[in-house]
Amino acid sequence: MTSWVNPKIIVGPTATGDYYFNRPSIVAQIWEEISKGSHILIAAPRRVGKTSVMEYMVNNCPEDTKCFFKNIQGIKTEEEFYKQIYELIILCLNKLEKSKNLLADFLGGISIEEITLEGVKFGDRKSLNYLEEINKVLPKLQSKKVKIILFIDELPEVLNNLHKAKKTTEASNIIDNLRQWRQMPVLKGHFSMVLAGSVGIHHVVKTIDGRVSDLNDLHQVDFEPLTPFEAQKYVQWATDGATVQYKDELLTYLLTKIAYPIPYFINLMLDEINKQAYKTGTSEISPAEIDSAFERVVKHSNHFTEWKNRLVQYFPTTESDFMNKVLTFISHKDKISKRQLYNLALEYTRTNDYIEIMDGLERDGYITEQGDNYVFISPFLKAFWKRSNPIYDGNKERKNRQLVR
Repeated sequence: MTSWVNPKIIVGPTATGDYYFNRPSIVAQIWEEISKGSHILIAAPRRVGKTSVMEYMVNNCPEDTKCFFKNIQGIKTEEEFYKQIYELIILCLNKLEKSKNLLADFLGGISIEEITLEGVKFGDRKSLNYLEEINKVLPKLQSKKVKIILFIDELPEVLNNLHKAKKTTEASNIIDNLRQWRQMPVLKGHFSMVLAGSVGIHHVVKTIDGRVSDLNDLHQVDFEPLTPFEAQKYVQWATDGATVQYKDELLTYLLTKIAYPIPYFINLMLDEINKQAYKTGTSEISPAEIDSAFERVVKHSNHFTEWKNRLVQYFPTTESDFMNKVLTFISHKDKISKRQLYNLALEYTRTNDYIEIMDGLERDGYITEQGDNYVFISPFLKAFWKRSNPIYDGNKERKNRQLVR
């Protein structure tokens, strides 16, 4: 038997190097806005590949610009956040020619023992006020003609965790300082931030500050799924030279089954189909094998439990219960109309904000609006929600409908 060749996919970790599928239109859009002096908010649901794009951009930064990427998810305090930002600035400056002399000019006598990819080890034993040091360093970028870009992932997670830990003031201070840095005229064209996260930052900021106006100056880049043409190219790229191949009809059937073509969902299917084909020792597959792979992917609920868990993690119980009820309704009924949604909002006393809640679910990649209805954006999520909520009791909803009449 000829040696088996697996598809070129990665499930879970960030896709980099040979496993990265370039998204040139999104990358070009971000660079274009940065060139105008904008700060970027990557607006995208989970698992669409935004982290891969950010890391690709850092590794392909313009020669006159120094970039650094950091997932800051583990940060627990405001001070730790400023320390991380300060270190990222130093890491960018350290990439410059004659960096030793430049760092001395920028840091004003602060001693550094060691700089590694993991961070900066300061020689001074006294504690530093990192916020003050950032505010000293940033204005010097213009006079030194230096351009740096910080790619920061999971900022909403940090802010939400601070809020849940009763450190709402610290989270609010971070939001305020980020805005102040973005609005400093002296930094335009010399300092930019690209912010992203796996949950909508608008909800988190509104929960903390009661408003979202602090985000209005960010340029939002929407991170769309692959187009039908891109999805076909992706499968062909991922399976180039692989044992299991997809002819035109099978490829069409596969992508129709996936419906919402992001690399993560495609990879789940390619991986499951490949594993089963390897077990049976045949590279020939049919629509039946694709259907079977879909069911197995859904049963491996660890692929999707994060979507459900995040409702509990990021929203009050009354709100997350309402969301789960709506999503369970859609999973059983295929869709929910505006009238049916209003009836559920009555049941949960959410008639004042239920549309805002639905907008949040849409931004975070759970549902999409189709005419007068809301539907799941992905058949995977729909099947998972139905499997984890196998019974839908519509009695209360029917009673409310009768009351409305």
